[in-house]
Amino acid sequence: MRAIDIVVRASALHDEKEVEALTRKWLGGIQEAGGLELVQVKTPRPDRPTAVLVLTGGVEREVLKVLAKLPSPSLLIAHSGHNSLPAALEILARIRQEGGEGRILFGSAEEIAAGLTQELTLVGAWESLRFSRIGIIGSPSDWLVASDVDRAFLKGRLAIEPVDIEIDELIQRIEASAERKADIKQFEKDAREVREAKSGDVRDAVGIYGGLRSLVDDYRLSACTVRCFDLLERVHTTGCYALSRLNDEQIPAGCEGDLQTLFSLYIAYLLAGKAGFMGNIASVDLATRTIGIAHCTCPLTMTASYAIRSHFESGLGVGIQGALPEGPCTVFRLGGERLDQLFIREGRMLSGVLREDLCRTQVEVVTDEPVDVLLTEPLGNHHVLLAGHHRDTVERFFSRYLST
Repeated sequence: MRAIDIVVRASALHDEKEVEALTRKWLGGIQEAGGLELVQVKTPRPDRPTAVLVLTGGVEREVLKVLAKLPSPSLLIAHSGHNSLPAALEILARIRQEGGEGRILFGSAEEIAAGLTQELTLVGAWESLRFSRIGIIGSPSDWLVASDVDRAFLKGRLAIEPVDIEIDELIQRIEASAERKADIKQFEKDAREVREAKSGDVRDAVGIYGGLRSLVDDYRLSACTVRCFDLLERVHTTGCYALSRLNDEQIPAGCEGDLQTLFSLYIAYLLAGKAGFMGNIASVDLATRTIGIAHCTCPLTMTASYAIRSHFESGLGVGIQGALPEGPCTVFRLGGERLDQLFIREGRMLSGVLREDLCRTQVEVVTDEPVDVLLTEPLGNHHVLLAGHHRDTVERFFSRYLST
C-alpha cells in the first residue's frame, strides 16, 4: 500500500454532514481505484507526500496557506461539483504568478488515482537517485566525445557519489571468479539458437558477469558503466551477457563508459520499474518517422526469445541477439554535461529483417512525432528503449528535477 497525506478544505458555508459525505466519496473512491492509502490530516507534514483536496469553492486563501508549508510542486485534487475546479484553477494560477509550480488532478477517481500514483513514482525515483553510488569502471571509450557528465554537478545537485574503478580491478576479479556452471547451462538452454559462440565463449562471458557482480556488491553500486571494449583486448571476450544480466537484476548497467546514457538507463528503471535497452541509433527514416536501434546486448527480460551470437564488431565472445516483442514503447536520452537536455518519443516497436552489418539485437521504432532532430540536434549516439508509454512521467521528472 502506497501512502499519501490528504488535507481537505471546504467552505464553512457548506453543511458539515454534506462535507463529510463528499470527502468519504472522493477519498474512498480514489483509494479503491488506485490501491493507495490516503491519510487525511488536519495539518500538513512537509516530509510526507501531500495533496490538498479542494472540496468546494471559497477556500482559495486557506489552501494557499496550507501549500505555503509544503515543498513545491503543489498538488491539488479537484472534482466537477461545488465549484471545486474553479477554486483549484484560481489557486494554481496564484502559485504560478509567484514563481511556483503545481498540478491539478481532476476527473474520475481512476484518473486522480493514476495522477497520485505518478507523483509517488516521481518522488520515489528522485529519492532513490540521490545519494546513489555509481560505478565508472574504466574511462569512457575514446569515440564517446559528447557523453560525459560534470562530476561537480553529480556530487552537488544530485548528491551522487561517482566511484571510479580501474579496468584492471575488474579483470582481476574476472580471473578470480568461480566457474558458474549452472548459469552457463541456463543461458545456453534458454537460447533459441547458439551460432558463432562456442561453449568456452559462453563460459568466459558468464565469468565476466561474476567479476562485475562482485564489484557491484563490494562497492555497493546502484548502477555502473563499463569501458567494455577493453575486455575484448585484454581477455578476448565481451561484457554483453554481464551487462544484460545486471540490468535484469535491477542494476542498470551501461556500455562503453557512457555516463549520459547510463543515467538515462538508471532513471528509466526508477520511473518504470523495469529494465531498458541501451542501443546505437543505427538508422533514421524521416518520411516514416522510424528509428532503427541496435546493440550486442539487451536485457533478456525484454525479449520474447534470444540467440547467442558473437560480438558484432570483433567477432569474439558472446553477443545477444534478442527478439523484442512488438508493442508500445518509449525512446529517450538525457544529454548535456548537467543532464539538462532531453530527447524523447513514444511509438511502437516493430520486428524487421535482421541485418548482418549491425549489432546483434535490432529493433525498429515507428514514432508518433518527427525525428528530424536526431539528425540536426543530436544529444549523442546511444539512446534508451523502454517498453510501454512513459513519456509523460519521464518529462515530468526531467522538468521537475533536471531542467532547472
